[in-house]
Amino acid sequence: MLPVTIRRVLLAQHRVDFRKQHNGLLAECYWLGADPYGGDCVVFVKKGRTQLRALVGDHVGLYLVSRRFEGGGLQELLRFADEPSANTITTAELSLLLEGASFTVQRRAGACREL
Repeated sequence: MLPVTIRRVLLAQHRVDFRKQHNGLLAECYWLGADPYGGDCVVFVKKGRTQLRALVGDHVGLYLVSRRFEGGGLQELLRFADEPSANTITTAELSLLLEGASFTVQRRAGACREL
């Protein structure tokens, strides 16, 4: 578990060059309007869908988490967009994604209301 508080999770929908390290991915985050030092976690997917990289930071520095999938990778994850863009996902969806499970949220449950 990372010793940081994640405020929101963004899943990048465009192709990113995975030769980029911390600074290159940080520039991609800023291009998307995210602030990893402020609690945003940005997840990037490799072109072949065999690897994920997540960038998140705190007041000390940045964490670059990488997950490689052996034997096929992620099958039904997303279609890559031509322009840089990102979708907000929940931390539960991030957990599923890091496990290699495909997820599709058709409709999220509403908040509980008191009667």
